[in-house]
Amino acid sequence: MAKAQFEKARNFMLSGVSLQYTKVSKPTIYQGKPQWETSIITDDPKVAEMWDDNHLGVRGTPKMNPNSWTVSLNRKQFTKDGTEQEPVRVVGADKKAFTDEERRKIGNGSTGNLILWQGHYDNEYGTGVTTSLTAIQVTDLLKYEGGMDEMDFDSFGADGNKEMAETPEGTKADLF
Repeated sequence: MAKAQFEKARNFMLSGVSLQYTKVSKPTIYQGKPQWETSIITDDPKVAEMWDDNHLGVRGTPKMNPNSWTVSLNRKQFTKDGTEQEPVRVVGADKKAFTDEERRKIGNGSTGNLILWQGHYDNEYGTGVTTSLTAIQVTDLLKYEGGMDEMDFDSFGADGNKEMAETPEGTKADLF
């Protein structure tokens, strides 16, 4: 297929994608700039080709025959002129907005629909199409249960042995 052609900026929807590393509760810092982000993944070469045809930065190519293809998507907190943007809108299958707590619990393998904004750019770095993550609808939530809520350095040691964690003689075997 050929790259999708469009003259003006557009909204573009992806349906039924598998989400990975979704960080939409608060902005993360990438190259010194705050942004909200997620990645999508597929093992279907036709889906990867459709993503590529729609100007998404697909990692892995059908020529290399990888096991999967991914696309990293983000929304910058601030535009180039410094205007603050709204966070990525996140809703459930019922279209109810996710709370901040629910946003933090979107785990890898969750399924959703995405709305992306795309527009052309032409600047000192070149020409092309830029993509911004606008909204996520989580249709099948796999809850992320990890985090540092239950553990800190004073509770870390082999088999949860706090005394071992408090001694300076730990080894790699004690940590992993």
